Amino acid sequence: MRLNAKDIVMLVQLLVVLPHAEHLPYWLLLIAIFSILIQLSFVHQRLFTLSLRMQKILQGVVFLSGLFGIFQTFHTILGLEAGTAFLIICLLGKLFEVNTRRDAYVVLTLGLFVTAGLFLFDQGLMTTVLVVLATCSIFYAMMMQNIVVNESQSIQVIRTDVSGVSHYHALKTIFFIVSIAVPLMVILFIFFPRISPIWSIHLNQDQAKTGMSDSMSPGDIANLSQSTELAFRAVFQGPIPANAELYWRGLVLGTFDGRTWSPTKDARLKATQWGTQSIPPWLAHGVTLKTREPTKYSITVEPTQQPWLFALNFPVGEDSDVGLTREYTVQASDDIRQRTTYKLLRFNTQTIDADLPAWLAQDTLQLPENGNPQSRTFAHNLFKQANGNPELYASYVTNWIRHENFVYTLQPPPLSGDRIDEFLFKTRRGFCEHYSSAFTFLMRAAGIPARVVVGYQGGQLGRDGHSLEIRQMDAHAWSEIWLTGRGWVRYDPTAAIAPDRIERGMGALTSQNPTMFGDGLAGTLRYNQFKFFGQARQWVDYAKYLWQRDVVGFDQTRQNDFLFKFLGLRSQVMQIFVMFMIFALVLAIVVFVQLRRKRPKWHPLDIPLINLSRRLNKQGLARNDHEGMLQWLKRVELAGYEHQAKKIASIYRTARYSPDLFSEKESIKEMMMIVRRWRKE
Repeated sequence: MRLNAKDIVMLVQLLVVLPHAEHLPYWLLLIAIFSILIQLSFVHQRLFTLSLRMQKILQGVVFLSGLFGIFQTFHTILGLEAGTAFLIICLLGKLFEVNTRRDAYVVLTLGLFVTAGLFLFDQGLMTTVLVVLATCSIFYAMMMQNIVVNESQSIQVIRTDVSGVSHYHALKTIFFIVSIAVPLMVILFIFFPRISPIWSIHLNQDQAKTGMSDSMSPGDIANLSQSTELAFRAVFQGPIPANAELYWRGLVLGTFDGRTWSPTKDARLKATQWGTQSIPPWLAHGVTLKTREPTKYSITVEPTQQPWLFALNFPVGEDSDVGLTREYTVQASDDIRQRTTYKLLRFNTQTIDADLPAWLAQDTLQLPENGNPQSRTFAHNLFKQANGNPELYASYVTNWIRHENFVYTLQPPPLSGDRIDEFLFKTRRGFCEHYSSAFTFLMRAAGIPARVVVGYQGGQLGRDGHSLEIRQMDAHAWSEIWLTGRGWVRYDPTAAIAPDRIERGMGALTSQNPTMFGDGLAGTLRYNQFKFFGQARQWVDYAKYLWQRDVVGFDQTRQNDFLFKFLGLRSQVMQIFVMFMIFALVLAIVVFVQLRRKRPKWHPLDIPLINLSRRLNKQGLARNDHEGMLQWLKRVELAGYEHQAKKIASIYRTARYSPDLFSEKESIKEMMMIVRRWRKE
């Protein structure tokens, strides 16, 4: 398969466009692949001839279909996603006009803008790696445009065959450029003042949501728990609590329709305490603390496209954009669209909602009018045995689950009809959502206010030894019931049937219990996959965390602390002054090294052209000191030496910038022969 310089331009555009596939519509990716592949020489030369007329037609089709798709998807060309999609469509349309070196440079420069646009969506480690690879590929493609093998291709240089060219020279040059750019980039990163943005950009509200959803049905959390993707990372300022205490509350689900639990749509539950606002009565009188000494910790959460956050009970947000809801969960002021860090305080409480409002009691007693008759009868009879004591009744239900051959599994059988009845009295195989749903139903059926809480439980110690990694496999659901004098109390029926899940965590349980993934060959394969990718993913996630903490999270406060700690700098004026001084020092070192390098003043390929310059001195065509060799030969060409100047320029360019095509010695010999035979045309 032979490649020309245009093929390299097209293939590089794949590296530019493909990283955008995660946040842009699939149809745009299909248009991009079509527009690029159809112009590759080894495609259209074998299948069909791509004439100039056909190129214009395809260009119009790509642009108009792309514009139509943008308006159908986003209803505008403004905004982050729509604007990026429009820029990519413009790039794809321009690809059909690439015929000369100048066209290639325009397209490749536009590709740099499209590549940089990735940072508008995400500043993570993997995004940075993709941007660096795409940028270096663009630089490589730019260098390959200088290859010309004969004078007839000096205009249509984009068609030059490069399949036999060694890439060492181009890669060496790119490495040299990057080695100079990286130190300058680091200096700017450390010293340049952090300036707040003039405006903010919101991502598309319809982006796919990841992780925990805002409802719970049988099987939802079991499916989520088979993923080892990172949900968030917690760092404590002090000892890490025991695993059994790590209940990361996310959402409270109070409405049940017989199949699905969802948040209660009561406007009074939407009340949220933000930052330093005056404390509302429900918070001032609803919580009694055991101690006023909080545990401080921070959480770095992965993008979810949802506003709710995760915290240990009882939480107080240190950041003004983290709010506490009436159900004592925390949420952000906007959807979490990128990796975000927030700080929290955890207080030990004695009671929460000791005086339950009547409206909230009614909300947390709601059940469908009909359905699950066997469970309702069971609850009524067992509550009688407990003499109407809610705490004793909850203990009876827990013991019944513990001793009635229930099984904790990621692969429960499907349920239909009266799902609570079928689970409690027939299948008795389920995951945490089955147990919490059934337990909460039994509590409400006995007249005890109860609700389901979904979030995560436990965590695994990170590679740094002091942070906790909470993964999707740690997703969990449990119950909270209201008891007189104690308020809301957590009850986790899963602990009755799988105590290791709570005490040691989901990771330890699954790593030692293959049957959790199901029976047979499929279950074994899922288990082996979990074991194989577990440690590798942990290292990758830890690297992402360090990047988020030390690079993306290097805000103005951390910058000021860093510069004061190591250099004693406080004012921004001094920071800028030191930055320019270091810049000057680096540039001085580069200049000094260049001047000290022992190399001839002229490149061997320049010698024939120097001789030619002396020969043309009488005609006033000698090369000026400020002129490059190719620029000077262009002036000579316009002075009446078109054929000879083009030919010697072609040989010089090929030998100078693509030394692998011809030997340097042969090129010098051919150039000297042209100089000796030089005459006016």
